[in-house]
This record gives sequence, C-alpha cells and structure tokens, in this order.
Amino acid sequence: MSLTTTVRPTVYAFETVSALDPTLYRSIEPINENQWNNVVTQSDRGTVYQRYEWVRAIEETFDYEPRHVVVEKSGNPIALMPNFQVDLPVPDTVTETLPVTPPLKQLVSLPTGFGGPVVLTDEADALDLLFDGLESTSERTVVNHAIETYDLEYVRYGQYLQTRGYEPSFDSCLFLIDLEDGWDAILDGMDKGRRRDIRKGNEQEYRIEIDPLGTDLETTYDWYVKNLERVDGSPLPKAFFESLADRLEDRLRVFRAIVEGEEVGRYVYLLDDEGDVLHHWLSAIPDSDNYQYHPSELLHERGIKWGIEQGYERYNFGKTGSHFSNSVFRFKHKYGGTAVPIFKVEKGYSRVAWPLYQLGREKYVEKSL
Repeated sequence: MSLTTTVRPTVYAFETVSALDPTLYRSIEPINENQWNNVVTQSDRGTVYQRYEWVRAIEETFDYEPRHVVVEKSGNPIALMPNFQVDLPVPDTVTETLPVTPPLKQLVSLPTGFGGPVVLTDEADALDLLFDGLESTSERTVVNHAIETYDLEYVRYGQYLQTRGYEPSFDSCLFLIDLEDGWDAILDGMDKGRRRDIRKGNEQEYRIEIDPLGTDLETTYDWYVKNLERVDGSPLPKAFFESLADRLEDRLRVFRAIVEGEEVGRYVYLLDDEGDVLHHWLSAIPDSDNYQYHPSELLHERGIKWGIEQGYERYNFGKTGSHFSNSVFRFKHKYGGTAVPIFKVEKGYSRVAWPLYQLGREKYVEKSL
C-alpha cells in the first residue's frame, strides 16, 4: 500500500486495488458529521464515546494530535477508528530502563473514553485498511497503539488483533448491573450494608433533580474538582465540560441530591444510547461531611431506577482498578454489579522502545501495589 497526500494537508489517502478507500484525517472537522455518526449508530460496536461530538470535544480541548482512519465505499463511510497521538507516560522506572529519553508518543483510541474500530460492512477488508492505514502513517517517535473498550463483544476481534501483534491486559474493570432484572431484584443483590444505607437515605426528606450538564455548569465542575482533590485525582479540564455541554447536551445529565432543602452532591451521567448503557461518569460531592446524608446511595438508586424507566439495558458504576485490595473496587462491588474486565489491547510499534517500556512499566506497577 502506498501513501499519497491529498490537497488538504491534514488528510492522507491510500491507494488500494479494492472498492474501499481508506483515509487518515488529522482532524475530524472536515468529515461529515451525519455520515460519521451514521456508522456509529448503525454498527453493533458503536458507543457514545465514538460519536462525532465526543471526538470533536477532545480535539477542541486537549493538545492531542488526531489520527482518525475512515474507510469509504462508493463515497460513503463504512468503517472508522478515531485515534489520538498523545505523550507516552514515562515513570522513573521506565526512564531508568531506556538508554535515552526522547519525546515519546503513543496512539490511543480514545484517550478520554473508550474507542476501537467501528465497522458497518466488508468487515475483513475494512479492518485491514483501518489498521494498515494507521500503522503506515505513524511517526518514528510513536512507541505503541492502544485500544480500550468496555464492550466485551470486541472479543470477536481477539484473534484478529493477536495476529496483528496486539497483546491483551486486564488491569481495570467496570461494575455493570443488568437493569432488565428490575429494581427489587437489583436491591436484593446488594451487600446488606448498601441496602441499609439506601434505607437510611430514604428516611430523610430528600429529592433528586435531573438537569442537562449545561445547567449550573460552574457548580458541577467546582464540586467535581473538590471531589477529586480528596482522592488526589486529576480533573478533566473545564473546557471539555463546556464543549460537551454545547455539542452533546442530549447525552449528559446531572442528578442532584437535595436533602432537607440543602444540596449535598451531584452525579454526572452519560447516556450511551448506542450501547444501551447508562454510565455513572463523574462524581461531584464537594465535602466529605455530606456523606452522612448518603448522597451516593440516593443518587445511584435514582440513577438505576431512571435507567430502568428509560429502557437502558445496563448501568455502569464507572471504571476502577481490578485489584481486590482497591478501595473503589470493594465499594462498587457492594452494589451487586458484575465485575467486567475492560478489553484493552496494545501493540508495540518500536522494536527497541516498546519492550523496554513494558519492562519499566511492570516494575512501576509492582512498586505501587
């Protein structure tokens, strides 16, 4: 496959002998939004994270370099894979392993959210063109490519990815609840401590209000930052919230817990209509003293019931580490959800830097446990 450059400097087109035409874009902006989203919504593997609006919000907010591959047939997109080139995180243990430490990059699909290939038709040929196109245009400083998704149906690509040199890892997971079981069965499946706290929360005078993300965004973001400060987390930039509120307003909801007239916490939910999942995306409980009012239990209860009312199949408690000693893992497990490993695969592009990086990363993980 040879590479040619089109008139637009941000787009690469590939010469192929088939009726399928792959193109690599350095921005999603020139791509038709409706055509992109049609692939996402019509495919069995599409999610809200791969929608045009989510990808565009990442481009607007972060200093990442887009590397999106799109395959067309008769002028219409039939497959796509959003990717971004980002800085490779290099812990000290990795720096000590590498002979030199030049600026290193990695390709991630997606760096904020879950990615991977989305294909409508001509699956075998389209997959080859997506991955071949990405690899053939990668710079020498790119160490690896990573795909991470919560959709375990991606296992259908497991052997294919293995033949391409991708390796799996299971260092994180999600807790999912089957909403089709109904609230009573879900409640019965929870740890007795969770059931007790839900009961105590309901003994108060409270209400849960639901608003779009753009309503009182300032307070939501401020409380989200305070929530992360308590656990030494790194908040997403406010500009990302603003872009999502503007571009993806119908897919984001803020649930607000008000107890005895005082608001005690908020949860931000992401509505994944493509994947039939209601994601508890972010927590915004500003003060640890507020936990005496059981805002987590009240918000999760309302979120689960609302998800059932809206017809979603699953409720996602959010990403956590998959180690049994992880406090977040243990907390979410008590809600009775099923621990589902996140499907993550990586392929090294650099024969020298990738194995050295893997070795250093393993040492870093061992030290942190």
